[in-house]
Amino acid sequence: MTHRAIALAALVQAVYLVDCIARKGLADAEDCRTCLESLFTAAPAGHSPLSIYGDAHQLRTGLRICSDILSGKDIDRAKVIMTYTSALFTLERRLAKQGAMLQQLSAGMDRISKQRQYFGDAMHSNIIAAIADLYGSTISTIKPRIIVRGKTEHLGQAANTHRVRALLLAALRAAHIWHNHGGGHVTLLFRRKALLREIKLLQKHSVHG
Repeated sequence: MTHRAIALAALVQAVYLVDCIARKGLADAEDCRTCLESLFTAAPAGHSPLSIYGDAHQLRTGLRICSDILSGKDIDRAKVIMTYTSALFTLERRLAKQGAMLQQLSAGMDRISKQRQYFGDAMHSNIIAAIADLYGSTISTIKPRIIVRGKTEHLGQAANTHRVRALLLAALRAAHIWHNHGGGHVTLLFRRKALLREIKLLQKHSVHG
């Protein structure tokens, strides 16, 4: 359940950032970095998926939002975040059945990983654009597509579109980790208390100092 809590927090953090970019054109840089770096990090065999994200502090935004939503608090944008999350869970299950596309994604990320080594930063605009292009040529072809709603003035900017697509790919990675560790819609429906307990424990570890 701890592994599922980590994956859910990572997914929620990514979709929250997508929503922030779509509505305001802004998103926390460090939270974005955590999500994008995860695309280039493999979890060593037998290790917690937390190793993909660094530590619980890196997921503090996702953990906070998950805690509020699972506690039943009436938080701003909760419905939107849950809609994105549900859609990504469904999309990841469809993607899992498409072997050729998974190979295309893997080859694409290997290529981008080499570019990242050259530029030295997953947040470099060229790297984000490359991830977005990969998303566009693969994930965007699966129906139904994820519809991101926001202000045209923000979504009309190429840099923001690139960030949104790159973050959606990071969210899909988190959804994959969630399903790999036994998560599903049933977990959210009937294991909310257990999930919330794990998230609150992770929140304690996320406080530095």
